[in-house]
Amino acid sequence: MHATSIHSIYDSYIDALPNIRLDDIGTEMAGDDLSGWNGYINRMMPRHGLEIVDSFHRFQDDHAMRFRSEAAMVELSFCLQGTGEVAVSGGSQHDLVPDSCSLQLMRDFQADFCYMAQAPFRSVAIGISVELFNEWLAQIDEGTPYTFESLLGNRPFRMFRMPLRPDLMMRLQQLIAPPASQPRLRRLHAEGKTLEIAAHAFDMLLFEREAEVTRPFLSRSDREKIHSAREILLANMEAPPSLIELARMAQLNEYKLKIGFKEEFGTSVFAYLREKRLEKALELLRSGEMNVSQVALSVGFSNFSHFSEAFRKQYGMNPSDVKRGRYIL
Repeated sequence: MHATSIHSIYDSYIDALPNIRLDDIGTEMAGDDLSGWNGYINRMMPRHGLEIVDSFHRFQDDHAMRFRSEAAMVELSFCLQGTGEVAVSGGSQHDLVPDSCSLQLMRDFQADFCYMAQAPFRSVAIGISVELFNEWLAQIDEGTPYTFESLLGNRPFRMFRMPLRPDLMMRLQQLIAPPASQPRLRRLHAEGKTLEIAAHAFDMLLFEREAEVTRPFLSRSDREKIHSAREILLANMEAPPSLIELARMAQLNEYKLKIGFKEEFGTSVFAYLREKRLEKALELLRSGEMNVSQVALSVGFSNFSHFSEAFRKQYGMNPSDVKRGRYIL
């Protein structure tokens, strides 16, 4: 794997834009009307294996674009303005949500983007070579270190996502608007800020450590919607909606649902669902009206061994022990 592969991925994306060709790192394209394109792209390579891409665009019409790359890369992506959708090979589909940060691992993939007409879209991406990513993670004293390979597995694409925190946004602004007094040190400044941003983002996305910032205030309406989401979840326990679907049904964005749910109920959405499924399973097993396989299916477990393992982890016994009356709770 060569570090230049990260640049080839960005080249492929830019080549898929309407009548846009950027070949040189650090080139800025700007214009009022370039055959359906309105915006700019700034590219910078502070060091080997690292590229920063700051882009803004507004299409005159709804615009769908596809590109494919056989290269591998890690990307820290920051959506600052606008919305869109992207579908990645392997059936992975994601909304592009403003004020969000994502860590994306990709290898030999195809991506289909969809942008709405006249909707401004602003993003900043930090492309990191696989070698550099593994080198950074090897320095983290956190037990067995993560690697690109262990995080991605056999998939072509994986995403970790969270809201864009104020402290991270501050560092990002410092990255894309460096001090004008030191133009000769711009690359050094960009590399330093990128290391800061990556350290904070990895800490929260990979190791789930909360930044020391004030938690977002939830309005009464937000709390009511979060409780509504819980009711929807419990009413559809055997076939629950995805997190994105649940957020839409509750009229919340995905990130407010994730943060608010944990604040209200002390756990994540699907950890809560698993706990309630197993509570219902215990109740059904005690009633004696179903066998163990029927109970597993009725609470949404299609895999019997996964059900038994989850049940043992929560209750310290096999489901069959409850069915036979050999339990103490």
